[in-house]
Amino acid sequence: MDQLEEIMQKSIELGKSIAITTIYQEFKKAEYELLHNPKARQLVEDLQKMKQEQRGKQMTGIELTKEEQETMRAMENKCLMDKQVQVSNDANTKFQEFMEKISAKIKEGIKSIDKI
Repeated sequence: MDQLEEIMQKSIELGKSIAITTIYQEFKKAEYELLHNPKARQLVEDLQKMKQEQRGKQMTGIELTKEEQETMRAMENKCLMDKQVQVSNDANTKFQEFMEKISAKIKEGIKSIDKI
């Protein structure tokens, strides 16, 4: 097995290890429950649509008005008031933080070799 194949194999093993963690399992459960809760799913879809529209404006150089910013905050708050959305958001945040830690450790490993 050459070096790149070995790295890919280790990546698969890392993925399997991640998949059996409690953090990942809770993330997947919350995601599933959100997708099967029509009210919560609609709230999240509406928020994502609004964020996408506002991102589009910003990318074209159009600044958001205070009213648009307040509307976004109100929509975010409305979403987080829904228990299922809150559970999903919390699980997603924990999983993303976990993945960032893994990425940081990979970078740490790379830097330890770069110093040599």
